Amino acid sequence: MKKIFSFQNIIFAAIAVYLVFMLINQQKTLDENKRRNDDIRAELAQAEQDLEEVIEEEAIADTDEYVEKRAREDLGYVYDDEIVYIRQG
Repeated sequence: MKKIFSFQNIIFAAIAVYLVFMLINQQKTLDENKRRNDDIRAELAQAEQDLEEVIEEEAIADTDEYVEKRAREDLGYVYDDEIVYIRQG
């Protein structure tokens, strides 16, 4: 009758357990890297969109309409003959 717990079988079982452990660990690492890659791609897409907006804004930055728009929106400038309503509450 053969020994079930021979040295050779124990070594084989230990290697098999180690390989399974490594496979599981590698899969977790791959999943995490895929998630990070997706996050970075989303950030890149947002950055590209922001860059496109900046380029468009730069193209019109020297126009009078743009200067007037920025003065009105950012600084609250108005013409002398305009009536300004301030909403309270």
